[in-house]
Amino acid sequence: MTREAELRRLIAEVFRWTYLKGLTTTIGGNISARLDEETMLITPSGMPKHMVKPANIVKMKLDGTVQGSGKPSTEWRMHAEIYKTRDDVKAIIHVHPPHVLALYSAGYKIPTDLVEVSAYVGQNIPEVGTYAPGSQELAEAVARALRPRNVYAVILRGHGIVTVGSNLFEALNRAEILEQAAYIAILQKLLEEK
Repeated sequence: MTREAELRRLIAEVFRWTYLKGLTTTIGGNISARLDEETMLITPSGMPKHMVKPANIVKMKLDGTVQGSGKPSTEWRMHAEIYKTRDDVKAIIHVHPPHVLALYSAGYKIPTDLVEVSAYVGQNIPEVGTYAPGSQELAEAVARALRPRNVYAVILRGHGIVTVGSNLFEALNRAEILEQAAYIAILQKLLEEK
């Protein structure tokens, strides 16, 4: 199996996992992997996660040129800008985890003193403002927030999160850790009220 074929298989599999783990909705969210310095593989636009097959993954240049067929996720600009900004990033996951969104909408933040957050995501989790999904403004804001090499996740206010990694599983683990940490923080707030 070629590297491209293996990445296509992993993207489709991890994409399904994001839904099964409750990190996003049937059609929401997107995933990509860097194929080379100028090319990425990204999930298609508007396709339910359980239906995405390796052949549906879109191959495209970072300038937006699609190679082959398929319509890339509307957030392709964000993925491309991150890859242009961070040559160490090999995978990107964008999801809409409900506990993270609830926590931030209530004015709280992810507790970075939790061991897993500190170890796998780090102490610096920036938040970007509200931008139109798929816009160049959102893409540039997220890429700016991820510019420091010690930043592995960004909160998109009222929208979701973006996690990056050296591979798809590292990016997925970071997304899961953030959602779990948000859930813990919400439980803690509820228990403190008693």
